[in-house]
Amino acid sequence: MPPIVHKQNDNTKYNRINQIYEMLKNNVHGMTITELAKELDVSTKTIQRDLYEVLNDFGAIKEGRTWKIDPKLTQDNLASNEKLILGILDEMAKGAGGIFYSKAHSLLSQVTQQLEHPIFANINGEYLEEKNIALFEQIERAIKQKVEIKFDYENYNFHVKPLKLAFFDGFWYLLALDIKDKKEVFKKFHLKTIKNIQVLESSFEIPSIVEERLKYANSVWFSLDEQFIVRLFIDKSIRKYFERKPLRGQTIIGVDRDDSIEIEIKLTHEMEIIPLIFWYIPYIKVLEPQWLAHSVKEKVGNYLKEI
Repeated sequence: MPPIVHKQNDNTKYNRINQIYEMLKNNVHGMTITELAKELDVSTKTIQRDLYEVLNDFGAIKEGRTWKIDPKLTQDNLASNEKLILGILDEMAKGAGGIFYSKAHSLLSQVTQQLEHPIFANINGEYLEEKNIALFEQIERAIKQKVEIKFDYENYNFHVKPLKLAFFDGFWYLLALDIKDKKEVFKKFHLKTIKNIQVLESSFEIPSIVEERLKYANSVWFSLDEQFIVRLFIDKSIRKYFERKPLRGQTIIGVDRDDSIEIEIKLTHEMEIIPLIFWYIPYIKVLEPQWLAHSVKEKVGNYLKEI
């Protein structure tokens, strides 16, 4: 499989629209559609579509043959693309529960009054109630201050060093080092199951290797064990999904003649990737390591024998 060739002038629609916005905002005299098309090396029809279907809703106005950004809007502290991002965040917050959304919406509304965007985001996550948000804030402060905490969890009491709050597959978790018998064990705790939290005065430092490995957490199966590299074949029919939403730490290492790709990721546990492999079978294959390929083959074989 030959290596990827990155195109230097590969403008996505999003980047092109932002370029048009910046060009119009910075040109007090405005620009014509022909000038914009020539500058960005695209057709005039493409520029027309961007202006009328998108940028018209974000302050682009037409004066004669030229287009410009409404001068009233250029005085805002936020660019329209930033307001669009805030609108997406506002819509996503709805999936986290009524209490959480009311707080998030109130905060976002203080930042910008232009959240009425045609955006819909269905985030399939658990709801956070008032008490959960209070717990979230308490743990977040402990993480920032790097102080230890104690809490009850499923009839046990834990003394931990809190590392991160993580959102995996629709659920919130606390990633922490459990202090037990003078040893530190990495564990994940479901946030809403934590009770009777107590913030201690004892502080701690996070080892650099722990900080580095936390960057690659893809699922609740993640651990702090030594990482191993997984190489996967991705059929062209599902390639777009791995490009739209790449796995954390994913690297595309090659492109086949039929546009299929090979990717590499670093993992610490086979269950970080096996559910995804099962989801995309038969359009995905494990190339390396061989023990993981055999594990997937064995699991699929055992399932087929039982049905």
